[in-house]
Amino acid sequence: MKNILLSGLTIAAFAAVLPETALAHGGQYRGPGDVVPPGPGGGGNTGRPSGPTTGGPAGPSAPAPSGPATGGPAGPSTGGPAGPAGGRGPTTGGRGAQLTADLTRWNFWWEFNKDPFIRLRDAVSAGGPQTGSDDFYLGTRKDSASNSMRPTSEDIQGVILPALKKAIDSTDQRDINSSCMIAMAKIGQNHPEFKLKDVFTPRLAKNDQEIRETAALAMGIAAIAEEDEMTMLTDLALDKGVGREATGGSVNNRTRAFALFGLGLTAHKTTNVEIKKRAFTTLKSILEDTKERDRNLKVAAINGIGILNIGNQSDEEKMLLKDATSTLEKFFMQKVGAGKALIQSHCPPAIAKLIGRDHPDAAHFKDLFAAELSGKSKMKRSGNEISESCALALGQLAMPYTDKKDPDAKYSQLLLKQYKKHKDAQTRNFSVLGLGFIGGELNREALVKAFDKAGKTQEKPWCALALGVYSHLVYEAQKADGSTAPESFIGETLFKEFKGAKNPDLQGALAIGLGLNKYREAADEMRSRMLKNQAKEEMAGYLAIGLALMDDKVSIEDIKRVVDDSTRRFKLLQQAAIALGKLGDKGVAEQLQKLMTDGEPNLAKLSAIASAIGFIGDKRSITPLKNLLFDDQLGDLSRAFAAVALGGIADKEPLPWNSKIGVNMNYRAAVETLTNGSSGILDIL
Repeated sequence: MKNILLSGLTIAAFAAVLPETALAHGGQYRGPGDVVPPGPGGGGNTGRPSGPTTGGPAGPSAPAPSGPATGGPAGPSTGGPAGPAGGRGPTTGGRGAQLTADLTRWNFWWEFNKDPFIRLRDAVSAGGPQTGSDDFYLGTRKDSASNSMRPTSEDIQGVILPALKKAIDSTDQRDINSSCMIAMAKIGQNHPEFKLKDVFTPRLAKNDQEIRETAALAMGIAAIAEEDEMTMLTDLALDKGVGREATGGSVNNRTRAFALFGLGLTAHKTTNVEIKKRAFTTLKSILEDTKERDRNLKVAAINGIGILNIGNQSDEEKMLLKDATSTLEKFFMQKVGAGKALIQSHCPPAIAKLIGRDHPDAAHFKDLFAAELSGKSKMKRSGNEISESCALALGQLAMPYTDKKDPDAKYSQLLLKQYKKHKDAQTRNFSVLGLGFIGGELNREALVKAFDKAGKTQEKPWCALALGVYSHLVYEAQKADGSTAPESFIGETLFKEFKGAKNPDLQGALAIGLGLNKYREAADEMRSRMLKNQAKEEMAGYLAIGLALMDDKVSIEDIKRVVDDSTRRFKLLQQAAIALGKLGDKGVAEQLQKLMTDGEPNLAKLSAIASAIGFIGDKRSITPLKNLLFDDQLGDLSRAFAAVALGGIADKEPLPWNSKIGVNMNYRAAVETLTNGSSGILDIL
């Protein structure tokens, strides 16, 4: 989708060969250039259907790359299908030059899952934690009226929403229209003078596929669960009634898929069980429709069910939750070919999201997924997506164990075995990561041993990440009990490796692991390498994020210097700015605002800065962004990005809206409308 997208193709790879106007799409990095495996009919990334537009750049036949990434793998991708299995992509010529990204790299997982760990808005909302404080840790949300940089209701209702409405009404330009809709949807509030649905609905009939699907999605992001909104989303998804009336005819499958995701997002936000039931009924009907074969619709239905956010207190909730998990299990256990197995692989993570570790049915599903992962299932599966997803799901469902007699011991032991022996690299990676999520002293010992024995290029980065996740979750649990004792031995182990590490990819993974471990003894060395290696944008960016995760306030001035020096290193600029926001630096927004007007008006630079401002969410950025939105001297894409940044500042939620879908999802089983690096639901800022 063209509305300020996240790209798997890094900005550095294109800066030298594309015109400046093609670089204005900014955002955080989510995935590679094409994570979509081939479907039954052929290639991977098919994009959106082509067709006439109402202005703006041409359709999908020649998509411009999205803008600055925040730490994805460097190097260009050809956009060809990566294939359904782990390992490297195809090569060409006698030298075997790699054409596609290595999807087994650790940072793909991190970029899809980082939001709950960073929780940038929590730090900003509280004005940043004080020196020595641990208030920023995962799961805590502080807010001080006297110290908050978050916008007030007056800022939102009196300034931001009217500005976005004025901007969208002033033009039919594609990027401005789609960006304003997403921004208004993030705010999720009706204005006294207009309702959001009345802004979105007319655009469902536009002769531009991007605008139509964005309008459908925006209703779901807004999550206003009133009768008219629910009826519209339901009928769009089912291609009937008011959905057809609004679109002026049959609703195409891309728009339907986005409406299905929208139903899940709306249900997730509300506590009204009747709304959840209504959303589920529609999602279930699509999943169970044997005549409907579009994989985008099926995957949207599965993931929509997975984010229904159903409680387990009332009898009504219990019945709905049982129906949801049973529906997913029934679909998962169908005997199908390779193409549908990719779709089925979305079921284990979705079930894990629905029930968690403590649900009475968790034991049943752990056994089911363990059988699939071990190869003992009676089902004859094709491809590796099922095993990958089962490893992810077991990491979210299994409990720590204290001895081999523990009922959950077999799941951790299975994950450890699969990490060592499974033929698929991604299954191995997800298995070792699962041990970090499960935790427990025995898994801690296993992870340390695995780290010591791991190869530096492929395995060690994943082991470092798993140790970081383990450390972080231990810290979180201790904090909830009123005391903290960081896992110093793990920190020492990671730091010892870091000091001798030469590989930039490994250094980045170790930096994140050390940050999650909160091992501040490593801060001086990390800071030094960040300053000396700014040309290695990806590594330096992860070093900055690692320093922020460990709350190293001493690093603030050095990271500020990195921001000042990185006006042409867009990935590093964004990462460093986010790190400053995480560290509670109240001057970062002002620093970024100055950079917006200093020097030449490079669109990629403006996009990187504006996106960082939106992530940080400082209300002092409202006026300069509003001015940018209405500056006729700027290009349409820069103005569109200002709209998205305004929506980011006023976002109603502590985490990005699509993190509900992306976290703990098997991104290796992607379809076009989920993520393809340019136009999927997880690619939208």
